[in-house]
Amino acid sequence: NRGLDQAHYNCSKAGVIHLSKSLAMEWIGKGIRVNSISPGYTATPMNTRPEMVHQTREFESQTPIQRMAKVEEMAGPALFLASDAASFCTGVDLVVDGGFVCW
Repeated sequence: NRGLDQAHYNCSKAGVIHLSKSLAMEWIGKGIRVNSISPGYTATPMNTRPEMVHQTREFESQTPIQRMAKVEEMAGPALFLASDAASFCTGVDLVVDGGFVCW
């Protein structure tokens, strides 16, 4: 997260990704797949408060698709990873961010 003093938050996100990858390898022998989703800026109650209007506009301008995701837009990727369509996926971190990491 550019420009934000939140190393603790960023480290926790990285920790979740690596926990998912480690569990994927530990549990693969039991037929359990473990994957994660890294969402981009998403319109949630945390960042749609009135005092966040300026920051929200900045999030939108920094995202190539020029908007924040809707919460329900994370459902499709989650359903894919949980479905048989992703039966050969384990240890995957699916980035759903409107192109943000392309920059």
